[in-house]
Amino acid sequence: MFDPEQVAQLLLQARRPGHMLASIPSNIAPSTTLEAYQAQECLVSALSRDWGTAVGYKIGCTNQTAREMLAVESPFSGRCLADEIYRSPITIKHDELHMVGVEPEIAIRVGIDMTDDRKWTAHAAAESAESIMPAIEIVESRFSTWPHMGILAAIADNGVHRKLVVGDNIKGWSVKMIEEAQVSLIVSGKTERKGTAKNIDGGPFGVLAWLANQLNSRGQKLCAGDIVTTGVMTDIFDAKANEHIVADYKMLGTVEITVD
Repeated sequence: MFDPEQVAQLLLQARRPGHMLASIPSNIAPSTTLEAYQAQECLVSALSRDWGTAVGYKIGCTNQTAREMLAVESPFSGRCLADEIYRSPITIKHDELHMVGVEPEIAIRVGIDMTDDRKWTAHAAAESAESIMPAIEIVESRFSTWPHMGILAAIADNGVHRKLVVGDNIKGWSVKMIEEAQVSLIVSGKTERKGTAKNIDGGPFGVLAWLANQLNSRGQKLCAGDIVTTGVMTDIFDAKANEHIVADYKMLGTVEITVD
């Protein structure tokens, strides 16, 4: 029988080095998206004791390439915790994580409560933005079967989120500027990935609207001050130890991490 608390405890333990899961035992595993989010909520509650309050969201699989890699049909979300959001530059210890998946993204801080009194559109979502930042999401699966663990396991595992690294607020931004943003991922001096916000289905504001509507459908909402990272603009990059990584968004800024 589905047990969200047991699922959360397994996923919490699986965060320790050397304790990855192959799968969630079938007798307690979620069988629907709603159950997977219930397990995620239990996990986030447990994580918040060490990593602070949930203050935002990640949106995963916002482009077809990412969905094909994970063999899923739709985006999903996870929670960002206050003490796992960092200002660039930072250093990450590779041996403290199962993987260091680097995803250049656009992060949006919401300026209003996005309630269910309307159907949110990209236009309305853009108007809700208080500030926008270049970002790198660090994704880490707690499953040894990554990326083939399935969408329900991915959702329960907090959307395979681990850290969010943000750059400075983008000054004088426009919708066009954000929708046409470009990024180069430079690893130890070599360009390994290039991408654009056009790779995100509906663009950053479109997926922000998607999240607002999804939360509203579950009786929840995005709140003023929440930060939302809107999905990878390139293919994911699997970082190794002793690499210095720069996500260069040209006039929009840079985000840097060093992997020890």
